[in-house]
Amino acid sequence: MYSVKAVIVVALCTTAWAAPQRPPSSGADKDAVITSQQLEVNFDGSYVNNFETSNGISHQETGQPKQVEQETPVVSQGNEAWTAPDGQAISLTWTADENGFQAQGSHIPTAPPIPPEILRALEYNAAHPEQDNEGVSGGRPPARG
Repeated sequence: MYSVKAVIVVALCTTAWAAPQRPPSSGADKDAVITSQQLEVNFDGSYVNNFETSNGISHQETGQPKQVEQETPVVSQGNEAWTAPDGQAISLTWTADENGFQAQGSHIPTAPPIPPEILRALEYNAAHPEQDNEGVSGGRPPARG
């Protein structure tokens, strides 16, 4: 049981120490303080880690052991909120489990949409699987000329 606690404590400390550091700025960021904090680590391996700062940063995180095949990793979920240097309000929701780390937020870049011509071709191909290997011998296109 102590090993689970140790892993959680190390993970929490690593997260705090590994967080990207911005150079000190003037105003609210420079003088920000933690206004509320909750940290609970339970004997069953579950934990809660929440805090808020005077400059509007908030962090809520929970974790608990989960049986996955023959292992019992601690899975976590949480959300963060802060204001970016350009003034944009950022909200990030995430899960870390046997499927890896998955984050969601409107500020996260996404792939551009598929062009309509390519989308129509993909839909046509899916609707006509009988044409997939038409005119192909041995996996190669027919010889020309």
